[in-house]
Amino acid sequence: MILEFQQRSVSRFSQPVRNHAFLLRCKPYENKIQNMVSFNAVVSGCNMIFAQKDSFGNDVIFSNINDYHDSFTLKTSGKVEVLEKNKDTFLNPIFCYPSPLCIWDNEMANFALKCSNSNIEDTVKKICNFVNNRIKYKIGTTCVSTNSLDAFTIGCGVCQDYSHVMISMLRSLKIPARYVAGYVKGLTVSHAWTEVFYDGFWHGFDATENSSQLDGYIKIAIGRDASDCPLNRGIYYGNAVEKVEIEIEVK
Repeated sequence: MILEFQQRSVSRFSQPVRNHAFLLRCKPYENKIQNMVSFNAVVSGCNMIFAQKDSFGNDVIFSNINDYHDSFTLKTSGKVEVLEKNKDTFLNPIFCYPSPLCIWDNEMANFALKCSNSNIEDTVKKICNFVNNRIKYKIGTTCVSTNSLDAFTIGCGVCQDYSHVMISMLRSLKIPARYVAGYVKGLTVSHAWTEVFYDGFWHGFDATENSSQLDGYIKIAIGRDASDCPLNRGIYYGNAVEKVEIEIEVK
C-alpha cells in the first residue's frame, strides 16, 4: 500500500521571539514494514537544516532561527510504502520496563492480570478493549506531561493517554510495548498508538479506536512513551505565548 501525506504546522507567538532553536520529528520512520518513497520538508525563515537519528532510530531535523519572528511554519510532504510484516528479531528490553510517562500501581497491574491468559494476542486485545472502555476521550483534561497512572485515575484523556495506559498495563505483564506517534488517514492532526512485540513482530494497536486493523497509518516516531518522541520541540528567547496549528492529510 502506498500512502501519500501532506503536513503543515504553524506556531504563532504572541510577540516576536529570537534565538529559536528547534528539533522536529517529521520524517517517516523506516523499517522492514514501512519504506519511505519520497520526503520533502520546508521550514520558514531557515536556510540550513541539519539531520540525524535519535537513540530510537527516529529521524530528526534541527536548526535555529536567530532573527526576530512571530511565527514558525513547517511544511512536509511525501510518500511511504507499507509492506507485509517481516520478522524483527531485535527487541530492546527497555520496552519492558517503566518509563517517565508509563508507570503503574497494583490496581492497574491487577486489571491487566484479569485480562491475561496463555494467548498473548488475546491478552493484548482484551487490554486494548479495557483501555478503550476505561478512558473517555476528552480534550483538556490532561497535558503532554500527564503520566499513565494519572490518566488511568482520571479516566479521561486523548490518544497519548490511551497509548500510555495500554503500554503500562502490558509492561506490568512483562509484555514489550512501545509508543508510536504519526499520521492517520481521515485525521487532520497527529495521532498516537501502541506497538506490541510478540511472535517475532511488532503489532500495532490503537486503543483510542479499539482496533488492531491499522490501515492508513503512517509511523513517524517511536519511543518508550511520548516524552521520547515529540514531533515538535524547541526553545526561544522572548516572553511569548505559543499557539500551534496543524493540518495533516493522508491519502
